[in-house]
Amino acid sequence: MIVTMEASLLVLAGGASRRMGRPKAWLEVGDTILLRWVVDRLALAFSEVLIAFAEPEQLEQPIPYRVVFDRKRSGGPLAGIEAGLLAARQDAVFVIACDMPYVTTGVAHLAVAAVRTCDAAVPRIDGRPEPVCAAYRKTALPVISAALDSGHRRAAEVLAGMQVTWLEDIDGDVVRSLNTPDDYLRFRTSVGPGDN
Repeated sequence: MIVTMEASLLVLAGGASRRMGRPKAWLEVGDTILLRWVVDRLALAFSEVLIAFAEPEQLEQPIPYRVVFDRKRSGGPLAGIEAGLLAARQDAVFVIACDMPYVTTGVAHLAVAAVRTCDAAVPRIDGRPEPVCAAYRKTALPVISAALDSGHRRAAEVLAGMQVTWLEDIDGDVVRSLNTPDDYLRFRTSVGPGDN
């Protein structure tokens, strides 16, 4: 049974996809696209779904979700997080990059529960933060907006100005990204038709 959280799901789909060679959100997965595949796995656990793109030109086809666009062009994932936090109807927002298909609802529940008492709840794998698979509260917005306005784009560095709960027991395989055509091919061959 899936429990719907009083939290928003924010999927970041505005990346440049340089290593992949084409926009990751629109990669084919079975009879759907990667963006929808990732959302469909997690959406039922949330009361709202938002998709963040850097700019309207990235929206290659209509999608049945609420779409937001970055306030700061070329602001990277941090700008997408800001856009989602500004638009979210819920105080807690679980952020995931659209190229992270292995993230489970269990990880989302853990992060959302942890963020209720801080600004951000972020997995840390081998000492490295995963800020694009994390939960944030609206209290993180002033720090994020100030960082973007002063030219800071690295989400991992901006976390230093927030009260963060580190999630140390997340399996590193769960937060793996599809960065290259080989990563995508391996994932695509592991997914059967209609399997999500």
